Amino acid sequence: MVAITAFVVADIFSREVLSFSVVWAQKAAVYLMIWAGFIGSSLATSKGAHLRPEIGDKLWPLKMQPAYHRIRHFVTAVFCFFGCFYGVMYLRESFEMGDTNPVISMPLWIIQTVIPVTFILSAFKNFVYAFVPDLMPSITREPT
Repeated sequence: MVAITAFVVADIFSREVLSFSVVWAQKAAVYLMIWAGFIGSSLATSKGAHLRPEIGDKLWPLKMQPAYHRIRHFVTAVFCFFGCFYGVMYLRESFEMGDTNPVISMPLWIIQTVIPVTFILSAFKNFVYAFVPDLMPSITREPT
């Protein structure tokens, strides 16, 4: 977040005060924000803070809750494995097409690597939570 802020502030300062623009600063800030979002998603999985339908918590009987959460983590792991697969396909296509960002002269596949990496990390974590429930993060919500 510090780097994103620094890039945006430098760009605004250079445009408003120095009358020239740091052309790559906005793109770099956007790409860093995308990375932060994906990595944050993986970290949220570790804490059990990711989005999920909480209605299931109330519909299942209390004694069935452990099974429900194991099934939920398994289904989420399968979803994330598919996300990783399609992320790799997207990355491969970007690599084969030679997509680059003309502003920063960087191949886009480098930036897009975060997509399959985040999905595979989340898939692995959810798979572990499904089969080793002692490692599962707390299911109670923290007060906001």
